[in-house]
Amino acid sequence: MFRTHCISLLYFVLVVLITGCYEATKQPVAKPTKKSFLFKETIITGKDTGMYTLSGFRKTNMADMLCQRWELDNGGMDPSSNNLNELDIFKDSTVLRNPRGHLRIGHWRVQTVNQQRVLQLQFADNYKEQFLIEKMGSHQLVLRLKGIIDSISRQLTSDALIHQNMYSDPFHPVNNQWRIPPPKPETDSAIKQRVKDCVRFYALYYRDNIRRQKRTISFEGLPKIFEWYRRGIGLPDKEEVDTSWIECFYNKEQALKGYEILRDLIVRYEFDWPAGAPAWVYETHSVLEQMYHKLESQSTKTARTK
Repeated sequence: MFRTHCISLLYFVLVVLITGCYEATKQPVAKPTKKSFLFKETIITGKDTGMYTLSGFRKTNMADMLCQRWELDNGGMDPSSNNLNELDIFKDSTVLRNPRGHLRIGHWRVQTVNQQRVLQLQFADNYKEQFLIEKMGSHQLVLRLKGIIDSISRQLTSDALIHQNMYSDPFHPVNNQWRIPPPKPETDSAIKQRVKDCVRFYALYYRDNIRRQKRTISFEGLPKIFEWYRRGIGLPDKEEVDTSWIECFYNKEQALKGYEILRDLIVRYEFDWPAGAPAWVYETHSVLEQMYHKLESQSTKTARTK
């Protein structure tokens, strides 16, 4: 069941009574209890759809150990800060810096300088960083800015879980291009592609949390356009669209066009909520995949009519 704020008050009350509401930035996930439920995926296909762990591998090389998701250890992540809060490092030499906030997309490499390992980051906006690797293991990475004597070490941790196919990771740079605003106004079809990529990102994000068996899902610092409910996905009023959504587009006008695409999708179509799901995240993941495929089919039909 979906809702938007433009529907009647009676329908709104029914949705709240049936779905229940969670906190916007962090939502609890019930531990799966129903063994009969079959988790199905439609966006990620092929043989390498699972994940593997680095834990317990004594001979894991440095590149394999480094290429994973690293998050600030003490939980003091501040999306509004430019300080290093998270690094998502991949084997194709790409890196995503601080995806929960002012993200940067770039490339990485490690060099040995004066017998010290240095992680070098080069981003698309010519922003550069160099970190001394003070300590590294499958679950811990300690970095310190190179060339700054009194710099504070940043302790990052990881669950040592990696997607078999790195492009299935929601934080791989290819899945975050929609968050980079274009340098000039976009066509309607380009705006729709940006919206479609957004829906795909959140489908991958739910999938990622399911695969990692997370107890809570945090949306802190991510572009905010959806309102998440148990058995429901909503949108804010048009006048209350969050700045983080607008910043993904060329300007506010184009961001609201993107909003209308989502609103039309939610109002016009019905989606199937899978029966017997062990937790609400499985249901939402399924519906997000259905939304993505509906947008995909719309784009295909539009292309055929041209």
